[in-house]
Amino acid sequence: MNRQLRAAVVAMVFAIAGIAPLAAEGAQEEESGLPQEIVIGFQAIPNAEIIAKNLGWHEEALGIPVRWVQIDSGRDLNTAIAAGGIDLGLGGSSTTVAAIAQGVPGEVFWIYDIIGENEALVVREDSDIREVGDLVGRRVAAPFGATTHYHLLAAFQEFGVDPETVEIFDMQPPEMLAAWQRGDIDAGFVWEPTLAQMLEFDGRVLISSGELAARGYVTGDIGLVRTEFAESYPDVVATYLATLHRAVEFYRSNPDESAEAVAREFGIETEEAARQMASLVWVDGEEQLSEQYLGRSGSIGGLADVFVATGQFLFEQGTITSAPSRAVFEAAINPSYLEEALQ
Repeated sequence: MNRQLRAAVVAMVFAIAGIAPLAAEGAQEEESGLPQEIVIGFQAIPNAEIIAKNLGWHEEALGIPVRWVQIDSGRDLNTAIAAGGIDLGLGGSSTTVAAIAQGVPGEVFWIYDIIGENEALVVREDSDIREVGDLVGRRVAAPFGATTHYHLLAAFQEFGVDPETVEIFDMQPPEMLAAWQRGDIDAGFVWEPTLAQMLEFDGRVLISSGELAARGYVTGDIGLVRTEFAESYPDVVATYLATLHRAVEFYRSNPDESAEAVAREFGIETEEAARQMASLVWVDGEEQLSEQYLGRSGSIGGLADVFVATGQFLFEQGTITSAPSRAVFEAAINPSYLEEALQ
């Protein structure tokens, strides 16, 4: 495919996804062996990435410009990675599984957080909805393909609700909040900070992702790096990960300053930022290289098993067309960049 035709295809893909076009693949080469910039897809989730972003640590460590692109869900990240417009970024575990199943050219290289109480299914305070079974015949929103969509379907399975009996709407967090405030939906499964905003606007938690994780449906926010970028600039990827590891350690040793950074980034009170941050399970680089998570090169860890279970569930629900084997997920998980980062 010639350069002009490829640029036209990329522009079309981004127009469909609602994402602004970014630098074309291959345009970042420099004689120094470094890209001219790194393009990071981030979400408004109060984790180590937001600390590093606010404090300018990636720019400082990498020594190259960083282009920050905010996305609403991992579905947007998958589209951007496939089109070559984002180099690396954050997506939920369910959208990461979908990316691997669909052959998106990316590698799993980091776990931004394990999801706990920071995602929940919200109903109205004065509603007669008291259990998941009461959602039959109601209007419920979730971003399709995201971890909250996965957990919504998991909750239905756990409590014997046929999804066909519920009116489910595909809404990204900003759309969901607006629909909630208008009274267009009866419930929504979403993450922070939209979760807090819905709770403030006459909401209460029906069930959380933490509760569903305890029932075996573990989810997390996963790092996906574009394969061609990672192979071309492995040292850049390792430096990026070293900074994220630094941010996790900073949060553990300086929680107040970390909360201030997130508060500045989100425009919220420091106390609220601290509350949201505490609802996540933070995992540093050393922990991620354990058998429980990424594992090490040649010995992939338990994250592959989580992906297998998630993929099987999504396949049974008709979200993806096939359930990849563990070998497929092992091939997609690459701890080598983190191993280099920690040396």
